[in-house]
Amino acid sequence: MKRIGAVLAALLIVAGLSIYHRVAQSLPRLEGEISLSGLSALVTLERDALGAVTIRGANRMDVSRALGFVHAQERFFQMDLMRRSAAGELAALLGEGAISIDRSRRIHRMRARAERVLARADPRERELVTSYAEGVNAGLASLGASPFEYLLLRQQPSAWTPEDSVLVIYSMFFQLNDETGRHDADVGLLFDVLPRELAEFLTPRGTEWDAPLEGEPLEVAPIPAVGSMGEIGAARPSDRDPTSELGSNNWVVSGKKTAHGGAILASDMHLGHAVPNIWFRALLEWGARRIVGVTLPGTPSLVAGSNGHIAWGFTNSNGDWVDLVEIEVKDDDPGRYRTPAGWESFVVHHERIDVKGAEPEVLDVRETIWGPLIDEDHRRRKRAVRWIAHDDRAVNLELGKLETTDNLDEALRVAAGSGIPPQNFVCADRRGAIGWTIAGAMPRRAGFDGRLPGSWADGARRWDGYLAPEEHPRIVDPEMGAIWTANARVVGGDALDAIGDGGYSLGARARQIRDSLLSLERPSEADMLAIQLDDRALLLDRWRTLFLEVLREREPLADVRRFIDEGWTGRASIDSVGYRLVRDLRQAVFEDIMGALTEPARQADERFRLSELPQWEGPLWKLVTEKPPHLVPHPYRSWEEALAGIVARRASRWTEPLSTRTWGAANVSAIRHSLSPAVPMLSRWLDMPKRSLPGDSDMPRVQSPSHGASERLVVAPGREDQGLFHMPGGQSGHPLSPHYGAGHEDWEEGRPTPLLPGPTRYELVLRPSP
Repeated sequence: MKRIGAVLAALLIVAGLSIYHRVAQSLPRLEGEISLSGLSALVTLERDALGAVTIRGANRMDVSRALGFVHAQERFFQMDLMRRSAAGELAALLGEGAISIDRSRRIHRMRARAERVLARADPRERELVTSYAEGVNAGLASLGASPFEYLLLRQQPSAWTPEDSVLVIYSMFFQLNDETGRHDADVGLLFDVLPRELAEFLTPRGTEWDAPLEGEPLEVAPIPAVGSMGEIGAARPSDRDPTSELGSNNWVVSGKKTAHGGAILASDMHLGHAVPNIWFRALLEWGARRIVGVTLPGTPSLVAGSNGHIAWGFTNSNGDWVDLVEIEVKDDDPGRYRTPAGWESFVVHHERIDVKGAEPEVLDVRETIWGPLIDEDHRRRKRAVRWIAHDDRAVNLELGKLETTDNLDEALRVAAGSGIPPQNFVCADRRGAIGWTIAGAMPRRAGFDGRLPGSWADGARRWDGYLAPEEHPRIVDPEMGAIWTANARVVGGDALDAIGDGGYSLGARARQIRDSLLSLERPSEADMLAIQLDDRALLLDRWRTLFLEVLREREPLADVRRFIDEGWTGRASIDSVGYRLVRDLRQAVFEDIMGALTEPARQADERFRLSELPQWEGPLWKLVTEKPPHLVPHPYRSWEEALAGIVARRASRWTEPLSTRTWGAANVSAIRHSLSPAVPMLSRWLDMPKRSLPGDSDMPRVQSPSHGASERLVVAPGREDQGLFHMPGGQSGHPLSPHYGAGHEDWEEGRPTPLLPGPTRYELVLRPSP
């Protein structure tokens, strides 16, 4: 038996070494020389200690080809998932567990749309993505083995095509837009089942927390005299923690205000965390051009950064880019529906979904003139989704023109004409000027404001094309010397009507940023990073005061009150018990009070989500402070009793000692590789170490276990040597690479590292093939 055990152990060691060898073969090439067909001249690839790449070539096409080569070597599996996710082709790689995602995505038929987008692109843009795709395939082929993920999946990677780069852009539309119209659906449901005055009260377009660049805060409507409060305390698991809604921050400060006289950009885009990180750091040089910042693997252009003349960054606009259209189906012919031109037949597309290890599935997609059928509402009315991503006008490759744009005015025009998910675009130029606009396509609505679903059959409600770039709202060099955005309302009046409300965020984060910026006299890059790391809990201050009052003279909850009083640091800091308790209790009040008020909506449609009410802080605070007698929650006799009861019920769920309920115990990072949940034994090697992190929603340092700043960038154009940068997860996607996770600890600690790459550690030369 001992001999058998020894043989088995030896076999396991040999198998392990064999697997290790195969995984090691897929490491990217860091040094030496490689021939690359299609190059016009030699290209050098330099990497610093963190793996930040500098690519130097003779022209932009050579640089694009080399960037594709590097992306494939370091991040091909990530790129593959992004194109497949957008196209609804994950199941072919991952198996039956991905079919539901494929079904939801295939409704939108993005691969066919990507082919159309590329066909109408100008010749230079097609050449750029073609050279990039050829570089990707060369980089993949030059690996000693396929990326290690394919070894685990027992699959082989498919070649990259130019259309795949467009699909990667579409994948960002899915991340940043509400492609199913859920926000419109839930707001519309409230207006269907509640008294109109109550629905208006629960869905304000702003609150006293607003910090727009133009206009004033919008007041929440008075508490209506109609409506009733149902029984509170019912379990509503789908409502858990809507406060975890996350977003991004960016701002620019005029050169007239800064310490060195140059305009400064600060940008931290908040997205889901994963290993590797979504962005890939790069400095690209050709001719007299040098650009630095972040690229998106799968695409050839710089996404955010600086070209020495301008610096730019993005936050999601959360504007209204999706409408739900109620479809009037012909009673005697369910294959036809009413349009302004009369009865039309649905166009049916038969979409084949390939499935690894199983038979393919065919999905019938029915399309209308407005878009594909998406669902039925609570009254069994069929609905189609009208989404900008379905229109050729809304998606293009023009964002890359920012790389060679030299001034603010031109940058704002390029941004407005770019085909990306509509974003708040902020820009600073070398002269010290600053500006904001909406980047991406903006529909021109006629006959309605886009807030609620409805029929478009009579033509009174419609989209009349898109705003021209010069019609996009813009702000240039405001007198206050600063511009900020944080996914909240930016403007008012006609500009707000044009952008619409797609569920934009509470203004608390934007207000905290604004107040910090305007308090600085001569700000520097270090000051900008300090604001990005600001974890002060200003929004919760008043809730802390409220709970201290509610718990006064309530002896059974004396310990809760003591920790709220004495364990409060004023921040979402990892050592704060008071912060976690106040946050949890505010959440309990929200779930119980708002849940009871909106219960008719849940009864009508179980898909209803309280998280689609992002301005809930405004009406909820009115309720708990004005305490309307007709809305006293059942079964209580007063608001004071109700609030105390909610606190007691939530506190009864806490099983551990209060002294251990710190925010750090709850806010523990979970930054994982996409395959580690399926192969838990590899988590130790693939995932970033778990760590308690400060920060939360509704403050600049946004942080949850799996969401937060995907990068922090600070730069003044022309002063890139003073720029700051860090990001989670590291540069490489290969766990045996020295750059896997490199720099992650800097991001955790909030330590500034230089934006420009450091001294060269590795150099790879790409030579044109003979």
